[in-house]
Amino acid sequence: MLKVGYLPCTQDPPRGENIARVLQEAVTEAQVAERSGFDSCMFSEHHHQPDFYIPNTLLMAGLVGMKTEKLKVGTCTLLLPLVHPVHVAEDSAIIDQITGGRLILSVGAGYSEPDFGAFGLSVAERAARTREGVEIIKKCWTEERFSYQGKHYQLHDVSITPKPMQKPCPPIWLAAGTDFGIKRAARLADGWITDLMQSVEVMKRFAEIYRAEARKHGKTPMVALVRDMCLADSMEAARRDSGPVMYTHRFYFRNKGYVEDEFLKGIRSEEDWTFDRAIKNRIIAGSAQNCREQLRMWQEEVRPDYLVLRMRHPGGPSHGKVVEAIRGFGEKVLSG
Repeated sequence: MLKVGYLPCTQDPPRGENIARVLQEAVTEAQVAERSGFDSCMFSEHHHQPDFYIPNTLLMAGLVGMKTEKLKVGTCTLLLPLVHPVHVAEDSAIIDQITGGRLILSVGAGYSEPDFGAFGLSVAERAARTREGVEIIKKCWTEERFSYQGKHYQLHDVSITPKPMQKPCPPIWLAAGTDFGIKRAARLADGWITDLMQSVEVMKRFAEIYRAEARKHGKTPMVALVRDMCLADSMEAARRDSGPVMYTHRFYFRNKGYVEDEFLKGIRSEEDWTFDRAIKNRIIAGSAQNCREQLRMWQEEVRPDYLVLRMRHPGGPSHGKVVEAIRGFGEKVLSG
């Protein structure tokens, strides 16, 4: 079985009144995931959202690291263009040290204009800032002292302490969902981390592009597949509880987040985008046996090296149901 990470929900629509409880529940879910055989817990970010979507993934990773013993902690993903890479390198090194070498740093270029506008930055700069940021973080972690001259960052005589515990450094995974971005991930990072949205057909093509580019640069490919999962007693129970995940995926459809593929040509409206259509090649759902079969399909078609699962959305399931699902996945799928 693949190593599996858990991606918690860290937003509270519509106005964030219960965000403290949501974040505390995320920590508890991470502890349950650790006991259930999961390999990691990773956090995503956005900025200045009315539902209080968390803006600091590393802070949450560090908090979970202090509440767990062996679970890897990390980001999925940290929006690198929005923060100085030296700060990222320093904060990440501290987390890696205090957790005994359990950090995974996954970064992304971002896409939301409000995220960038809040910091006075242009979305048009995201690719260059990401490339320079990854280069700087690696130098911070592996070189005693260095200088750097880029378009966006000019650094002189930099030496960060402490260095990370992992040697030569913690893994850096780069998120991407375009051909160009995937090739960038293959060149710059230690792995490519996918989005949650695309079909198996699109992911298979993306993975082929990534692996070919990684090998061209003499690197070992590492694909981290991110998926939504609805684990229940049966497919019918998963269908009954699918409102929150389908609300999210209809949002993706409405905002043109999906890459066009043959399957989408038959979808004319959000109402056509049903649970029964989505489980065929995007969402993993149903009983433990259903989920095992679907995971086997993803492994055969995309051949991921790592899996990250999101099991809770802002609209549900409840914390209690998610804890049951995490335990059930550990007992019936991970150890099955």
